[in-house]
Amino acid sequence: MLSRRALLTLLAASGTAACGSRPGETTAPAAAPPAAASGGATSSGVTSTTSTGAVTTGSTGGSNAVGTSPHTLVVVFQRFAADWLNLLVPYGDPDYATLRPNIKVGSPLDLDGYFGLNPGLADLKPLYDSGRLGFVAATGWLPQEARDRSHFFAQSIAEAGARSGVSGGWLARVMLRDSSDSSWAALAAESAVPASFQGYAGAIAVRNFADYNHGSVMGDAATALIETIAGLAGTPGERIRQLAEGVRELQASPPPEPTVSYPATSLGQGLKVAAQAIRGGLAPRVISVSSEDDWDTHVNQVSRHAAALPNFAGALRAFHDDLGELMDGVTLVTMTEFGRKAKENLGGTDHGTASSMLLMGAGVLGGRVHGQWPGLSASALYQGEDLEPTTDFRAVLGEILAGRLGLSPAQVEEIFPGGYAAPANWRGFLR
Repeated sequence: MLSRRALLTLLAASGTAACGSRPGETTAPAAAPPAAASGGATSSGVTSTTSTGAVTTGSTGGSNAVGTSPHTLVVVFQRFAADWLNLLVPYGDPDYATLRPNIKVGSPLDLDGYFGLNPGLADLKPLYDSGRLGFVAATGWLPQEARDRSHFFAQSIAEAGARSGVSGGWLARVMLRDSSDSSWAALAAESAVPASFQGYAGAIAVRNFADYNHGSVMGDAATALIETIAGLAGTPGERIRQLAEGVRELQASPPPEPTVSYPATSLGQGLKVAAQAIRGGLAPRVISVSSEDDWDTHVNQVSRHAAALPNFAGALRAFHDDLGELMDGVTLVTMTEFGRKAKENLGGTDHGTASSMLLMGAGVLGGRVHGQWPGLSASALYQGEDLEPTTDFRAVLGEILAGRLGLSPAQVEEIFPGGYAAPANWRGFLR
């Protein structure tokens, strides 16, 4: 029969999808970031370099299919502040090793002569080399008033997309401007709908499609019961009826099983569900996935990363390979609420400011580290201790919304007000 979790998820979906508190109300100034870098690494650390690797994994071998059919955006939130300085390693910066004598990555996998990849992320290197995966370095909040080192507050405003002047979450605002008629257009491939969907009643959380017990007599009966209850609610119950119909479709044609193995982690399970939804023809427009892969590394960071990073990379690589040619219609982006301090605290790193973002998909101009590197010298660090953001994370998201989901600059501004996501601030990481 339909599980209790699935039933509650469907019933809850008729109201405002929310998880977490509303963001705070203060004023953030509008300011444009530095111009995007181009060319090779320079003495100032500004990079945007190209790999010569050929596309060998998940490629159609022909024209890029991006833009010819509805696109899917997958947002992976690395909750509790991933230390991107030890994931995308700026080994060419002379201050990196000085700031991190005990936890530095001594032999990163070279990407461009300046940045390297943590060996724990080795599964991602072939995708980088083939041009299907890239990075934007030194991302975060440009307005200093929006920078905060509290995990929960920083997550709440990151999912809002602004510290003030907006209602609900940024993914909700995306969906309110989307014309998709799919019942599964807004999918949270996790245990609960996150705050980024707050304000959009159509988001549904699916932790495991097996919860819906496809094809069982009791499952059909439970779906019929949901529809009856929805009928009593009148117009407000329309969304429940749509979701119940979506469940009927799943019961008739269950999502396909994965073609690859996923790590047994929250991210692995979430990306498996995301791939099932895409491969099963559910036509999701946006999918949220939480990565809780032990990112809050105040202590024992080296050993904890050694355990966590292969699972993180393995989940991303499994998702890519599972989708195969369908990856041509998908863009995946990672984000985290803030980075970690540039200087180690003997065994780990404390809460910081800037981080980096990973981008994956056929339409990504991969094999590059995009953005402007501010450097790790004492004079370049924010408040003398953190990597300084040079690209507002909303500019990265805004470029995807316009280039892949077809939103206009005016709509992007409605989603991320203040000019931070405007075209002038994009980094040009899409083909």
